[in-house]
Amino acid sequence: MVDLNGVDPGASIAQARALSSERSVAALSSQTQKKTCSDADLQEASEQFESLLLNFMIREMRATVPESGLLPRSMAEEIFTDMLDEKIAGDMAESGGIGISRMIFNQLKPSE
Repeated sequence: MVDLNGVDPGASIAQARALSSERSVAALSSQTQKKTCSDADLQEASEQFESLLLNFMIREMRATVPESGLLPRSMAEEIFTDMLDEKIAGDMAESGGIGISRMIFNQLKPSE
């Protein structure tokens, strides 16, 4: 059996997400090294970036809410909450979000 004492599940989840984000950035940078990328690819990348920023914002907002001492937080609840925040951020970014993806798209779109 694996001893999980001393392991911070929140840190390991954050590390996994950071690794996933690094892979996305690496894939995007390899795509940008090509001559051009399509508008759809650029739009998708800008929405993913906005989703990532919104996810960080939602997570930090949730951290400001005091926890109740009635029920202790379990690892499953933390994972579910992180997944819920990620889904909410993704849906917000797809529906226009706060406008960051549009600004990034307009800035990075090659001028003709």
